[in-house]
Amino acid sequence: MVEEVIKSRESHKAEPRQLSAKAQITRASLVAAAAELLQSAGPEAVTYRHVAERAGASSSSVGYYFDSINDLQYEAASYNIRLWCQRAERAAHDAEQLGHREAREEAVRLLLQACLPAEVVVPVSHYAQLIAAAESDAVTEAYRMGRRRLNLAVERILVQAGLDMSPGIVVAIVDGAAVGGISEGYPVRQMAQDLLEQAISQFERVHTASE
Repeated sequence: MVEEVIKSRESHKAEPRQLSAKAQITRASLVAAAAELLQSAGPEAVTYRHVAERAGASSSSVGYYFDSINDLQYEAASYNIRLWCQRAERAAHDAEQLGHREAREEAVRLLLQACLPAEVVVPVSHYAQLIAAAESDAVTEAYRMGRRRLNLAVERILVQAGLDMSPGIVVAIVDGAAVGGISEGYPVRQMAQDLLEQAISQFERVHTASE
């Protein structure tokens, strides 16, 4: 249950395990290995054995650093969503370095940078692992928490561009375009760009007409 995952997270944070610098590096390498497995093959692939094999460690060492598979999956998902949010926050920072007019001209590019994975990431695997998150309450909880941070970054871009749109709507448009592009064989980034440009143009027409 999600509630059990949350309680587990709170309990884990309340009594942090003191680790040496070497142990912290080992633990971080295990999280990174688990995050790679989660992104490429979904929550079911994140097991002590698979993570140990990916990281070149022993299964017992994975069990030492993580209290349960839920704990490991949560850490892996948090790692992935943190990278995504950092990318979105860089886009928001770039927007805030521009004037309002320039930010509006660059809005679509910046929003796509915030919402889509890096170009080196295969879109199919990215969206497949997001859908597969439903298989794990721990992963779902981590992504839900991360989504709030992502929406805040998107909102910063919208504010700087003078677009009074909901971050959730923007993310939904981009995600919908991406899934449509994947399923219909179209370039994901181009399809997302086209739909987002249409949505913003329609928003601006309606906004202008109401003034």
